[in-house]
Amino acid sequence: MFNIIKQIYRIVEQKIPIIARLKILVRNTLNEKNCIYNINGTNNSILKDGVKLNNVKFNITGNNNKIIIGPGCYLNNVRFYIKGSGHNIDISENCWFKRRASIDFEDENCTLFIGKNSVLEEANIAVVEPGMKVIIGEDCMFGQHIYIRTTDSHSIISQESGKRINFAKNIEIEDHVWICDHCIILKGVHIGKNSIIGAGSVVTKSCGPGVILAGNPAKVVKTGVSWDRERINNQK
Repeated sequence: MFNIIKQIYRIVEQKIPIIARLKILVRNTLNEKNCIYNINGTNNSILKDGVKLNNVKFNITGNNNKIIIGPGCYLNNVRFYIKGSGHNIDISENCWFKRRASIDFEDENCTLFIGKNSVLEEANIAVVEPGMKVIIGEDCMFGQHIYIRTTDSHSIISQESGKRINFAKNIEIEDHVWICDHCIILKGVHIGKNSIIGAGSVVTKSCGPGVILAGNPAKVVKTGVSWDRERINNQK
């Protein structure tokens, strides 16, 4: 209730058309259940008109961070942990986080974009080290226990030079990619559209469109494929 009062005060203070803003506030409040907002810093924003949130936690420490959640989205048991400044998260319309997810940001100026109509069962997405990006296309389907990481988290040092050799890299997953259960997508990977990542795969290298990757490390085991959410029975 205290958060609602604060938001009403800001609406009046900013002289924004009050009726329109209050309608959005009431609608969003009715669509939220068991949500927690721990926000420390300045100019942080969460835009989420027309979404349903259940047991979602926003933990933000820093400045100028923006989260946009498009209309028609449903987030269940999602945790946003954001440390640093200038981060951007954009979840397009009609995306579903069905079971649980953790979205972790550190450092500054990192980006996560998820295209419309994508469905994630369980995922941990870590976008760490300055300026890193994770781009996920439209109509993707992720199974359970999916890990996507732009970083190794710790430094690997060359004994010869004494310098770090494992810097972070961006990750891009194109439209209509199916990632099966228990997969890990590591830094620098680009997955082409219509591809399928077999269960338990560890993806360390990029691949073109319309392939099946499987194994640890994952390799192309079939080309010239696509997939459909519907289970189509074979016809004789």
